[in-house]
Amino acid sequence: MKYWSIAYPGDGGEDIVETLSEDQILEYYYPHWEKKMIEKYGQEEFDKTWSKKECIEDWVVTHWAQEV
Repeated sequence: MKYWSIAYPGDGGEDIVETLSEDQILEYYYPHWEKKMIEKYGQEEFDKTWSKKECIEDWVVTHWAQEV
């Protein structure tokens, strides 16, 4: 199991670092990602091309995450 950290500013300007497991990323991001991929490519293409690995890769790039 891999873990990924992201950093972002808090409401008071403090630095926040959040670390998530791949399971946590999939739990909250996969439903949104799946919906968007199906809208863009269609269900058939999604089923034969895309996997949870690509979902995590997209999340990592989008959030500038670092593996920890």
